[in-house]
Amino acid sequence: MLEINQLCMRACVARAWEVQTLALPNPSVACMVLSGSHEVLALQAHQKANTPHAEVLALAQAFNTLSPTPMPTSIDPLDCEATYHFLAQNHSGLFKDCTLFVTLEPCGHFGKTPPCAELLATIQPKCVVIGALEESQKARGGVVCLEGAGIEVIQGVLKAECENLLIPFKCLQSKGFFNLFKIAMRLDGSYEGKISGTQSQTFTHNQRGVANTLIISGQSVRTDRPLLDHRLADPLYQNRLCDVAILTRDLAPLDQSIPLFGVSGRCAWVCHHLEDLPLDRGFNLIEGGLGLLEVLHDQIDMLLIHTNTALSPTNTPIQHTINKNFTPRFTQIWDHDVLLWLS
Repeated sequence: MLEINQLCMRACVARAWEVQTLALPNPSVACMVLSGSHEVLALQAHQKANTPHAEVLALAQAFNTLSPTPMPTSIDPLDCEATYHFLAQNHSGLFKDCTLFVTLEPCGHFGKTPPCAELLATIQPKCVVIGALEESQKARGGVVCLEGAGIEVIQGVLKAECENLLIPFKCLQSKGFFNLFKIAMRLDGSYEGKISGTQSQTFTHNQRGVANTLIISGQSVRTDRPLLDHRLADPLYQNRLCDVAILTRDLAPLDQSIPLFGVSGRCAWVCHHLEDLPLDRGFNLIEGGLGLLEVLHDQIDMLLIHTNTALSPTNTPIQHTINKNFTPRFTQIWDHDVLLWLS
């Protein structure tokens, strides 16, 4: 059983990393529903703040598999309370033989969504397997609620891997900011021109729909003349676009015909000093090369490297003088891109 628990939790961890940072200021959490015959009924992740938590999404998916009558189409799947209350009132014992795997202890408090622990106590699954325990005094209490309802609870499965998922969330909670440096390069270290595949580009554009500020170098702005919008983002992340801060030592004004300055609904400004950047507040997505990383490496909380598995004879590796060790936290493969998360 231990092997099955670890296998299922590992799948949850991988799913949660697929949407890492997109639920900020909430943590990245995933949930699997396993039937009594070990059939995977659902695997879902919390996709965005103020939308249903992973447990609710997974239970809704599993309900539609188990029930002869699916959830009404009139219920918006992104409506937290409507989905939650429908499951609580119409579960009909469908989950009594099921095991739920969740990377983080189900929340035990009323926030912008109802507490997942109370929903699980209502639907009465056979067992709930938890990776990391909730550290927040406000949100904890899920285990106590579940055990009080007579549900078997198994804790600490792949605990370290599940806690790695919480790094962005904990940074934002404890410091009031989270600085993520994203760099795209090829196997040989070069990063000129278009590099990332479609899935990687979509993920970056999704992050631009969640981050407070996108930070980029003046050199990149002058050379690439970028748009820096989120046109490739999934619809869920299209409702807003982060501001842009441009770090440059060059005092010459930037050409205002550069496309990024023509994007409506956001602010774009120039900074000539590090202290002018909003590095001490909110979720900052820093996109750049090794030159910008040299300047900001002491300010970043995590490094995300999109490595395309192509080698190009027209590009040469970039020289740098960065002397810093990072700890790898997770690796994922998307098409011809390998994403490596480090802190």
